[in-house]
Amino acid sequence: MSAVWKICQKKCSGKNYSMRIAWEKRSSSVSSQKELKLKVLQREKTMSLEKYRWDLVNCERCSMCKWVHPWSVKSRDRARICPSMQEYLYDAYSAQGRFDVARALLEGEIELTDKVLEVIYTCTLCGGCDVTCKFTRDMEPLEILHELRKFAVAQGKGPLPGHMPAIDSIRKNNNPWLQPKTRRAQWARNMNVKDLNKEKAAVLYFAGCTYSYNANLQKVARATLRIIQEAGVDVGILGNNETCCASPVLKVGMEEMFYEIAGNNVKMFNKLGIQQVITSCSGCYGIFQAHYPGVEKMQYEVLHSVQLLDQLIQQGKLQFKKKVPLKVTWHDPCHLGRGGEKQDLWEGKRLKWGLSDPPRQRNFGSNGVFDAPRNILLAIPGIELIEMERIREFSWCCGAGGGVKSAFPEFALHAAQERIAEAAATGAEALVTSCPWCESNLADAVNATESPLKIISLIELVEKAL
Repeated sequence: MSAVWKICQKKCSGKNYSMRIAWEKRSSSVSSQKELKLKVLQREKTMSLEKYRWDLVNCERCSMCKWVHPWSVKSRDRARICPSMQEYLYDAYSAQGRFDVARALLEGEIELTDKVLEVIYTCTLCGGCDVTCKFTRDMEPLEILHELRKFAVAQGKGPLPGHMPAIDSIRKNNNPWLQPKTRRAQWARNMNVKDLNKEKAAVLYFAGCTYSYNANLQKVARATLRIIQEAGVDVGILGNNETCCASPVLKVGMEEMFYEIAGNNVKMFNKLGIQQVITSCSGCYGIFQAHYPGVEKMQYEVLHSVQLLDQLIQQGKLQFKKKVPLKVTWHDPCHLGRGGEKQDLWEGKRLKWGLSDPPRQRNFGSNGVFDAPRNILLAIPGIELIEMERIREFSWCCGAGGGVKSAFPEFALHAAQERIAEAAATGAEALVTSCPWCESNLADAVNATESPLKIISLIELVEKAL
């Protein structure tokens, strides 16, 4: 019987996990108790996907996960919200299709073949499907997509070979860029800034791996630090002791490694006695806000640098004196926008009908960081902001997230080219954003298409206007 027909059959046997293990003990041909124990432990690791069984079975396959919500669609050409669905044009590459894959894996109807792994990992984890699904159902698509990857790792099939150089580098060097730890603080050389390993400050500036190591983007970290220092912020850095936020680790499904790194980071930040962590990296910001609260209690506030800059402008501590005549459009990074909502620490059970015991916070993507960057742009003399069709919680992903850039670079480039075309259609001279992944991937798309559009970090415009 084909795997496709099996997926279409009546779903969900509802068998109890303990019954399955008992059956496995009776029928298994495993020769040693040690091997059996390892197999049972492996099954326990995959049971996190089991708690979403109700969602997997009861998804109505309405296709809302593929599209911008109807009342926010501006045109047919810009109606999609799922990059992988647009790239591969097959239902398996949508959230609802991946639900089918997850259920079939739980039921043992299909195996983790190379093609199934491709379906699982050709997702940028942008959260677009999560936003649009929740207009009609009480489900958690993004959580399930994460769980699928954890399942693949637990089965010894994930991550993909294309992910491993970055993962191994994080293990060895505390960064995904195959660079030595000793070079991490070079971006801040010759800057008069507090070393939080030796002295106290109210604020930690966390540059993140990409702004620390990418020679083309280090200027963003330097400009941000210099500007907030001049505004009177009591800030310091960790230098070479700053470590990866572990976002790349979690995105490929390596949960245990993520918890180890994230737990160490939270404990270190708490020990510093700081009031705030400020980062310019949207990937770091999203992981700090949405995932760190579930690891360890955080005794500090997390802000993206655009939020701090917006506050400083409102307080009169940052005043623009120069005109910057430029037509721009703003790109909402996924992990700053819809993925930037703060998550509360929750422990409980996932029930039927989308309910949880105890009740949990539900995020709909609309409370991310959307206003702060727009406030800054509108405050700069000479800037004309022209919005794209897909903005805020319905923004189109740049294509670089979720491990896609490293494992499926051609797909990542195509997604970025789609965004560049959308930005160019506004008549803007520059696309402005505040995420190193977006900046890099969108710049690749500009080069590939020979577009005259400029890719500019928001902090560069702020620096020009001061």
